[in-house]
Amino acid sequence: MRTSLGTKPRSIMSAAAIILLCFMPFSVSAFATIQQQALHAPTKKTLSLSNSNNNGGDDGGIDDFENNRMDIVRSLQKSFYMPESPKAIPDSDNNDEAASCPRAQLDESTGKIINLPLWRVGWIETPGRRNCLNVHEGIYTHMFESILSTQSETNDPLYFGHLYLPGGTKAAKSGEERYRLKTWREELDDDDRFDNYSKSSTLNAPDISTPSVDRSAVVGCLMQIVDHRRMEDGRLMLLVQAVERFVVDEVLETLPYSVANVQILLDKEDLQFKGDDNDKNEQVDENFCKYLRGDAVTASFFYHDYEFNKPKLPIGEKNNSYLSKDDVPWVEISNLLPFSEYSSDDVSLNAANEKSSSIQESLLASMNNGDASSNFAEGELSMEEQLFNGGILWDPPFIQNVIVRRSLDTSDCDALETLLWLAMDDFCRATGFNLPEEVRVLMPPEMDYLDQMPSEHALSPLYPKIRRQRRLSYLAPALIENLEEVGKGIRHIWLNTP
Repeated sequence: MRTSLGTKPRSIMSAAAIILLCFMPFSVSAFATIQQQALHAPTKKTLSLSNSNNNGGDDGGIDDFENNRMDIVRSLQKSFYMPESPKAIPDSDNNDEAASCPRAQLDESTGKIINLPLWRVGWIETPGRRNCLNVHEGIYTHMFESILSTQSETNDPLYFGHLYLPGGTKAAKSGEERYRLKTWREELDDDDRFDNYSKSSTLNAPDISTPSVDRSAVVGCLMQIVDHRRMEDGRLMLLVQAVERFVVDEVLETLPYSVANVQILLDKEDLQFKGDDNDKNEQVDENFCKYLRGDAVTASFFYHDYEFNKPKLPIGEKNNSYLSKDDVPWVEISNLLPFSEYSSDDVSLNAANEKSSSIQESLLASMNNGDASSNFAEGELSMEEQLFNGGILWDPPFIQNVIVRRSLDTSDCDALETLLWLAMDDFCRATGFNLPEEVRVLMPPEMDYLDQMPSEHALSPLYPKIRRQRRLSYLAPALIENLEEVGKGIRHIWLNTP
């Protein structure tokens, strides 16, 4: 077990956070923010608070009181959220060591994200989307401040997990078993997971109800923090984007916020453990799959630098100032949403393609040698097969139309991509809708005969078409998610599609 001088154990930090949250004055709307200024002596602050009403009217005194109080809070936070030196990836089998790791990081040997803080909220994100979050709940301002405090000088990615929870924090506090954070194995063993509550409510939170299966998800989205600003009232504004999806593999903590080790879930086209069509019925041992999965996930992460540019919030440079609501340019921020854009720099693609090619060669070599199915009697099905067989992952529902009937005749991604673009072109022609730039950039170069104008920013020729097709498979359904009959629940469906 490794130790580091100057690093606070997570249990102590959690206890300190709970104390601060419990004794914070109620008029502070969030567990406020760190101010970039010198730590003032408590006696001086006490005097300024007690004398705040002496030099002005009632309104001015209240304003001074609030400002001084926020100064104290920010000074305390500056001390509490001290940046910590990064650590190496801990052994994921050692809970104590994993929980002490200050930053969520990728374990390349397994393809897991270790020590990932979870944001459990009442809506769903899918890879390729970008969002601007207004974080105001004390639990989550504390969580995100803890994440931001781990920012390294090398600007390593800051990750957190987005996990669907109907009712959000209120559901988590209700005590209902169906809202408890579970691993995918626990979810498979839960006999009640297919119960339809049909708008039934909970005892402790009676206003939480949904017309469908109502429980905490185990499949979520890996999010990356791109930029942030702190508000005057203690809220956090975060620009984030969804880069991968995951399944909860191991729960590490639930207080003051949830932390878990999660397994990155790749599309089945990205990681095919089975060989030719004649071998589709073979059972593949998870002991064979897990190490190749780790390599494949690592290869997928190599593409992120190109697939997700990193814009800044259009608010000016971060300094010692805090934003008021009037300072926020909502229209300019909305222009950055809802889809992520590609980077103009494709220098990372050579390494990504080389890594991806080596993974495919390893897979082919292993399948040709029969390693995938050998000694299966002593093993278990691959995680992906267990998730699909158990109903955690599922195929999209059937929708009756010509395009779907034609698409059922093939599993070839190139053919499916062509059919999808033809359907979108017909939709745009009939409705007068123009596809956004972030979708048009995914148009195959050979389909320039469509009515939709090709994007002015063509993708790099080094970018694999299978990655382009994967991005399209998440963005295209988002175009119809507001249609009541077809689009209802479509994000959840596509996030859980193999």
